[in-house]
Order: sequence, then C-alpha cells, then structure tokens
Amino acid sequence: MLIIAIYIALALLLILQIGWLVRNKTLSPGRKTVRAGLNTLLFMLIAAYVWQPTWTIDRPAKHVLLVGDDVPNTLARRVQDSLGLAKRVTASNFKPRYDSVTLLGQDFPRETLAKLSRATVNWIPYDAPGQARDLHYKAIVRQGEVQQITGRINSAEKQKLAVRYGNRTLDSTLLSEGENAFTLQFPAFAQGRTRAELMLGETVLDTLHFFGTSLRPLKIQFLLSNPDFESKTLADWLGRHGHTVQLTTGISKNVSRELRINADKAIVNPDLLITEPDNAGSAAVRNVVRAGRAVLFINLTNAETDVRTIGRATGSGWPVRRVASTATMPLNSNLTALPYRFADAPNQILVATYPIAVQRVAMTNAVGRVGVSLLSETFPLALSGDSLAYGGIWSAVLARLYPAADNNLRADAPLLSGFRNDIQLNNATSRPSALITGTDTVALASSPINLRTERGVYQPGQPGWQPVADTLALYVSDAQTEPAARRIHAGRETVRQFMLAHARYESAGTGTEQTSQETVPNWLWLTLFLVVLTALWVEPKL
Repeated sequence: MLIIAIYIALALLLILQIGWLVRNKTLSPGRKTVRAGLNTLLFMLIAAYVWQPTWTIDRPAKHVLLVGDDVPNTLARRVQDSLGLAKRVTASNFKPRYDSVTLLGQDFPRETLAKLSRATVNWIPYDAPGQARDLHYKAIVRQGEVQQITGRINSAEKQKLAVRYGNRTLDSTLLSEGENAFTLQFPAFAQGRTRAELMLGETVLDTLHFFGTSLRPLKIQFLLSNPDFESKTLADWLGRHGHTVQLTTGISKNVSRELRINADKAIVNPDLLITEPDNAGSAAVRNVVRAGRAVLFINLTNAETDVRTIGRATGSGWPVRRVASTATMPLNSNLTALPYRFADAPNQILVATYPIAVQRVAMTNAVGRVGVSLLSETFPLALSGDSLAYGGIWSAVLARLYPAADNNLRADAPLLSGFRNDIQLNNATSRPSALITGTDTVALASSPINLRTERGVYQPGQPGWQPVADTLALYVSDAQTEPAARRIHAGRETVRQFMLAHARYESAGTGTEQTSQETVPNWLWLTLFLVVLTALWVEPKL
C-alpha cells in the first residue's frame, strides 16, 4: 500500500509539473518538450528506484573441496586435481558461499556440517592405513554364544589381525596388502563386563567392551550304549557349570547304569538329550524333538551313514563332504574330528569354527533343535589342562541348542555417547513402554512383524558402563577419549547421519538451484540520478 501511495504521489507531482510547463509563456515549444522529458525521466527513475526491479539469471556453480582434519595434504591435493577443482578449504577457513561441496574425510565439526544445508554435498571417506573402521559386534552376548566382530581395514602390508583376551588369542586372520574386510569370532567365555583387544600385530587398535550373560541351568540327559571317557568328561563339565545331568549307559543286555549330577531323582523331560546315531529312532529322541527341545548326536563313526540315519529319524537333512582320506583328521594338537565337513544347507547353523552344526526341525506344532558333532574326541583337551579350549567348544554348542531366552536384550556395539543407537528386546514376557539404562530412558514400541519384540532408539548421554534392568549393562564409548578406531567410527557416523538428513532435505525440493536474483547495483542508481539531475540543472542555463 505504501508503494502504491508513493506512485500516486509521483504521478500527481509529474502532472502538476507538466501543467506548469504548458502554461509557461516564456519558454519555446522546444524547451518545453526537453524540460518535460527530463522531468518525466526523473520521476520514472524515482519510481524505478522505489520498485527495485529484480530478475533471475543462470550462473555457473561454485564447487569446493572441503578437507577433514584427518586427511593428509598430499591426498587432498591429489583428489583436488582429479576432480578438477580450483578451490580447497578446511573447516577452519570454510565460508558457506558454495553451491556444491565435496567432503573428503570424516573429521569435521558439527558446526561446519550445519553450514552446508543449502549446498549439494558429496562425500569421499578417508581410509587411514592401519585403522579399523565400520566395526560391529554384539553389545550383550550369552555365555557360549558366538561373538562375531566384523569390520574393514586398509593394511600397508601382510600382517595378522587378532582379537585377544589377556595373553590368549581368541581368533585371528591374516590380512593382505590393501583393503580388507574381516570377520573374527569366538564363543563368549565369561559372565558380566568383559573386554577384549583388537590387535594389528602388536598394536592395540581398539578395546571391545561387551556384557556376558549367564545361561539358566538345563536338565540334560545322556543316552548312550556304552560308557566312555568323552561322555563322562562332558557330563562332569556340565555338572560343574550348574546343569542337572543324568548319564544313562548300557553295561550289558537289558542292564544299564545311571549316574546323576545335581539331581536327586530321574530326569523326565530333559531340555537337552545327548545320544548316539544308533538311538536316533528311539522314542526318547522323538519325544524331545516333538516337545520343541534339543537333541545332540555325538560319537559318530561313519559320517555319511550316521547322518542319513539321523535325518530319516528326525526329519532333518545333513549334507556332508569328505575332506581327507584318513580315518580322522587333527584340528589341533589335542583335538580330532571325522574327515568330513558340513555343506551349506537351509535352516542350518554351524557352531563357531568347529565341525558341529545345528538345525531347527518342526515336528507337530513345536520346533525342536537337532545338533550333530563330527568331533571324534574332546576329552584330551581337558586332560591336557586346556580347560579354556574345552569349555569354549561346549559352551558354543550349548548356546546353539539353548531355547530362546525371555527378555533377550540386543544392541549393536560400539554404542557412542550422543549418537542414536538401535536397541531391541526379544521374547518380552510383558510389553514394557520404556527401558531404563543408567540415567537415560529408552521409549519402546512393539515391532509390527513380531509382537514379542520391542524396539527403541537409545541415545546415551553418559559414557562408560550403563546398568540395564538390574542384571545387565551396556558400554557406551566416548569418541573423544577412546582409541583412534572409535573416533573414526564417531566421525563417520556423524557424516553419515548428516548425509542422510541432507538427502531428505534435498528430496523435499529445497535443494540449491544454479540461478540467482539480480538487482540494479547502487552505483548505477547513483550514476543515473546524477546524470538526470545534472541535465535538469544545465538545461535552463543553455
């Protein structure tokens, strides 16, 4: 409204000015025309200045390489040359005036990333040699369950990558020169707060924190034809670990011997039945599988014949392939196995790195678990004093044969302070709306796929061990004080979350267009006013 009022006032003034010129008898018609034209031009110039006309023009994009603090200058120059960019900056001297930004590396302040909201952004991660990245492992693991560590590393030479617990190597792999994806795994051997070290040669790359949960005691029954050292040693080990054990072995025809450990009376409905292939068709095996419990077959002598017998009796399938021509083959100095390996099969899970497999078998409405071991003898490990190796084997086997635990909390480590981390509660006995973790509260919601699974997003505010539900704990890392691998992980996660948010921002139609709104510069306005006013001042003097 104000602009319209100004235009009306200018028009009235121009009409008055023209009317005064027309009534002036002292000026010639030519001078009247010139003076009227100059006054009209002045009023039009004033009107244009009030309007401030703008127009859209296409302009070339401004592209810059933004280099992280973790990237060497030689690599930054090489990337700049390969992209053909004229400008390279760091976070300390970056100005948000570019249409397109290529990020090189992952060490950027959050304040710098926030300045890129209106630019087109591309990301080139930097993989420093000898640094583990993209690490993933279980934050909570059941005792005996396989803890698996995955990641990537750029190795400058052939060298060994290992995970160690004290002086004991839990698993290792040989890296080749260049880019490597690695997987390390071992059966969880301890309860409570546990830490292991990821070692490249003799250098500690990262410290892995996870929580080991105990397994509830099982009722385990052995059903064997003859007594032997293997079953007796295993029964003793199970008894020492709190399980109820009943060992039934045949002595002669229609005569058997029964040994009970941690039990006052006979076991009627065992959680786990350990037996031999000759008993695969027995009623005891069928009853256990039909009830949704577990059976483990040991003491195989002819793998191909025995697995066919087990398969026909339990409705499972066990493809095996021979890998050696000898009767047995050594796995290490005190461990031997039949010269066979399990081939891949649906619904089959291998137990760690051992020739032992477990399948889920449906009989009636229940789903049981059937395990087959190709190990010949494991008791020499116990007799030689290597109790850790012996316990590792059978803890891993039990973890695969255990029934699904109630209120099983799952989270992917490492968990980072200040970052969003997914958390999952499986087989929930109730439907809790929240989970208390240290000083934080995690809101839970039921999964649309499985109503017994609750999901939430955990964004911890404090680093260190955070208690969960009185009996569990989660370790939260502080990226500023943890090893370099954790800082790299935090930096990558920061940039990754930014790129996801930026992609949603651009997909909403708010991306930067390669156009600009141009206006008349002030110096041109001043020049035009000076020219017109000078002409009006000079004209009466001519």
